[in-house]
Amino acid sequence: MPKVALVGAGSRVFTRRLVSDLTRFFGNDVEIRLIDIDPEKLQWAERLALRIREEAHCLPLVKAFSERRPAFESCDYVINAINVGGRVAWSRDFEIPARYGVRQTVADTLGIGGIMRALRTIPEVLKIARDLEAVAPRARLLNYTNPMSMVMLALFKTSSLPALGLCHSVPATAKQLAHYLDMDLAELEWQAAGINHQSWFLQLSRHGQDLYPTLRQRLPRIYEQDRVRFEIMRRFGYFSSESSSHAAEYVSYFLPRDPWMQRLHLVPREFLDQPGSLAEIATLLEQPEPVYLPEFSIEYAPQVIHSLETGTVRVIEVNVPNTGLIANLPASAIVEVPALVQGHQVLPTSVGKLPEALAALNRQGIAVQQLTIEGVLERRRESIYQAAFLDPNLSTTLDLDQIVSLTDELLAAHAGYIPPLELSWGRDVPLAFR
Repeated sequence: MPKVALVGAGSRVFTRRLVSDLTRFFGNDVEIRLIDIDPEKLQWAERLALRIREEAHCLPLVKAFSERRPAFESCDYVINAINVGGRVAWSRDFEIPARYGVRQTVADTLGIGGIMRALRTIPEVLKIARDLEAVAPRARLLNYTNPMSMVMLALFKTSSLPALGLCHSVPATAKQLAHYLDMDLAELEWQAAGINHQSWFLQLSRHGQDLYPTLRQRLPRIYEQDRVRFEIMRRFGYFSSESSSHAAEYVSYFLPRDPWMQRLHLVPREFLDQPGSLAEIATLLEQPEPVYLPEFSIEYAPQVIHSLETGTVRVIEVNVPNTGLIANLPASAIVEVPALVQGHQVLPTSVGKLPEALAALNRQGIAVQQLTIEGVLERRRESIYQAAFLDPNLSTTLDLDQIVSLTDELLAAHAGYIPPLELSWGRDVPLAFR
């Protein structure tokens, strides 16, 4: 019987989906351990899991923990979905940059918001890894926490734990593409690869027939439904994963420019202004309708666990080190590629080279990721500045001095979550010609 721990169980979306799927896969034969440092969130998460169990008419063991180590003992799988600092910290990632004129829609992957989230999150994720190494070194860590690529890069640089980065953005995008193409998702054949939240659908077909010409023909009718990603597809040839709100932050073309903001209907703070997870859980539990999902969700973690436990063969998307999987992205990068789950193993597959323009867009994000990780692990303030200097959206909006000032202000605002960062060169370096 697999023992599965969910860290950050206060997430309504993940807890509902993961508990429903695990219950559907394993029935009584699974132990689900819910972990959250917020007592109220933990209580709501436990109530949600118990109601799912009741509605599913089975009795998987459900336990709630406020501390990690007791929950990790003898665990087989740990699903990480933490959000360090919660909505208060996330709000600062929007509000302080907004005073500088920096627009963000999601602020969890790249940009100054993604950099700050990495600085807050990675030290805590590495503590989770240390706890697992101490009490359950064979447990597989399945990470959902953003910024995905930065978290996974830090993990692989510092830990020997078996770990996978899992994200629902690719299967969710495949579902959207099937809708745009007016076809059943089961008929859609696709291959996606790149980096998390910017994977490229390299192939779209049905019975071997390329569907990209059909998608382009439909653009006048469907453009309004996904403006940013269709605009990127028009210019670069391929559709990307995640949402238009996310995609706008990873390039320099849209958020710094008022006409494009209006043309693409982009809304700053779009994700932050959605309801909080605790309010959503409370509302969910008050409804008379079942909370147990009527069918499997798109989440990969329960599928991975089921395949590894039963030998069921599946193809999923994973975020792993680039061991030659994408030939024209850096070897030190975390890439998102298809993987075969077979014979109790997860086997990432090589996709060769991306079209060069797509690889170039990915490399912009990878540079930000790598410098941020250098700053986190080596506590180098300069690396954080340089990550911000290279971010496409940020560097198009602000000059170098403004970026340093914004970074300093955010580091001070998040000082309770971020270890001190050392500055090895002077803040004001005299120019040679002065």
